[in-house]
Parts: sequence; C-alpha cells; structure tokens
Amino acid sequence: MKTDMAGRAIKELEAGGRVLVTRLQYLGDVILTLPLVQLLSQRFPLAQIDYLAREAAADVLCGEPLFSRVWRLPDKSDGYGTVYRFFRELRGRRYSLAIDLYSNPRSALTTRLSGASMRIGGSRRMRKHLYTHPTVVAKTVRAATEFHIEHLTHLGIKGQPGKPSLTISELERDRARATLKKHGVNVDMPVIGIHPGGKWEVKRWPVKHFASLAGRLIEVFGMQIVAMCGAGEEAHREVLREVVGSRAVYLPTLPIRETAAIIAELDAMVVNDGGIMHVSVAVDTPTVGIFGSAEPDIWFPYEDFGPYQAAYTPIACRPCHSHVCGHLSCLWTLTPDMVEKKLLAVMESNKTRSTNPATS
Repeated sequence: MKTDMAGRAIKELEAGGRVLVTRLQYLGDVILTLPLVQLLSQRFPLAQIDYLAREAAADVLCGEPLFSRVWRLPDKSDGYGTVYRFFRELRGRRYSLAIDLYSNPRSALTTRLSGASMRIGGSRRMRKHLYTHPTVVAKTVRAATEFHIEHLTHLGIKGQPGKPSLTISELERDRARATLKKHGVNVDMPVIGIHPGGKWEVKRWPVKHFASLAGRLIEVFGMQIVAMCGAGEEAHREVLREVVGSRAVYLPTLPIRETAAIIAELDAMVVNDGGIMHVSVAVDTPTVGIFGSAEPDIWFPYEDFGPYQAAYTPIACRPCHSHVCGHLSCLWTLTPDMVEKKLLAVMESNKTRSTNPATS
C-alpha cells in the first residue's frame, strides 16, 4: 500500500503536482533543508514546491525561485479565524506530498491537516502515526543536510546533498550596495563582516575576541569591518562598538533578506554558529563559522564546497551540546589568531577560485 501511494505521488509530481516542505523554525535549520528542495526540484522539474515555516524563518525564503509559495504558520494569538482560514487555504492547494523535516507534535499535526495524500516525517513517539511514511535515519548519518535527504528515499531519490543556495536579485544587491555606501563603506575595498550575536552563550565567541580580531584586520591588513546583529542582539554589537569605536561600521538591525543581500556583497564573514552563518554560506560569501559546544560535522557540512571553514578548539569536554556552561573554555581558547588564519585562508581560497573557474 505504501509503495502504491508513493507511486501515485511520483506520477502526480512528474505531471506538475504540488509538494509541501516544512521545517517550522530556526533560520539555520531552514537553510540546511535547501539541498533537499534542490534535489526535489531536479527530480520533479514540473512540480510546484511550497514551503511552510514560522515567520522569521519563512522570510528568508520569500522571493526564492524554487518555491511557488512560502507559507507563514499562524499562532493562536492571530485568532482562531486566521488559523482556520490558513488551514482551509493550505488544504486547498491539494498537495500530492508533504515532507515534515521538524517532526515535533505541532509540525506533525500541521502536516496531517495539510491534506497531503503522502506524508513523510520522523518516526518519534505517537506523532509518527500522523505520517504515511515515517522515516528512520541511521545514526551513522551525521551531516544535517544528509539527514534531511534520507527522507527522500521513500520516493526513490538518492544522492549527495549540495550546498544550500539563496538567490539574491540584482535589485536586492543594488539596495545592499546603497546601504553600505550610506554607512560609509567603500565597496571597492576589502570588507569583512562580523556578527557577534547568538541566541545561546555557548555559541557566542567572546566579544573581546571579536574586537581583537577586528583591530588587527583594520590595522595590519587595511580591511574595513562591518558589524551586524539580529533582533534582540544589539547589546553584543554595542559592546563591540565600545572597544573598536569608529574604526568599524555598525549596521542597524535589518530584515533578513536585506541582511542576506549585504552579506553577499562582503569579501568574507566571521560569524558565530547560528542562522546568519548558514545564510552567509548560502549567498556564497567566504565564511568562518565559530563553534563552541556543537559539532561542525553536523552543522557545518560546507568545507568541501568552497571557501568555508569551521573554527573550534578540540578540548576534552566538547562537543557537549549544552546550552549552559560554567567555563566556556571551548570559546575562550579559540584565539583571534586562530580565527584570523582561517579567515585569510578562506579569502585566499576564494581568490584562487575566482581566477581559476575550473576549481569552482
């Protein structure tokens, strides 16, 4: 029966049917699902692919040519009328397939209520019964991108994930360049972005280290520094301002698509493990991602694709995956010199790639 269901879904998608992909939240996690979407699009070029996420994560996908529609999941605070209309419209799309890459209780129920005839999701607890095709991923699968692609085996799709990619339009690029110039950035000279924010302290490199790195890049290499932050992270940017002063440019908090377009105009980015790190890679900017308690082989599967490197120190207690730590040694022992070397390496690698297209 499951084979017949998959066969019907495949025929419908080959003929231009609709598929819903959902990863409800977290910006970086949504970016990590894009290789799966790219494989779906390659296998079913006529299919219409929709994406469903919460507002903050959905915003980064708006305007992406891969998607026919990007849905924002409403909250109860939006009112029951809004929630009812949302599900009525969602079911009205008549999906042949829905793929839930979050598989928590709410996403599982939402996938079931989408009305999709074939529903792929995780295999945890009772929620697995809301899917027609629950997925068990072997523990040997490490990278998040590979984990997601395992969900496609029900459709007979196999393959190695590529690098996530976001499409920045020429209009978005023009606006980004205008914003940088407005804040005094000379876009014809090397510009390095730094992002000292992050939700969890165990993922935030000390601002003191960011400041030390910024000072050397300015004084020794003559580079321009653009400091960025997300909503609620302004305090980290201001601490950096207190140390570095007017030698750097400090951008205000901007919408995520504007932030992505600005990052695409930079020569390189140094950023903590988090959503903006994944955005930086997705817009092809040379990136150094700083890791504390997490594992780069899971959350930074990018180093084979270009000028992208994870920076971390292999101390005995990492990775711990903890959100709280009393010493943060994994971050303090990662010195500015170590990160500087990785930054110069990704910039040199990008220069080589630009002058030799065969290596791209």
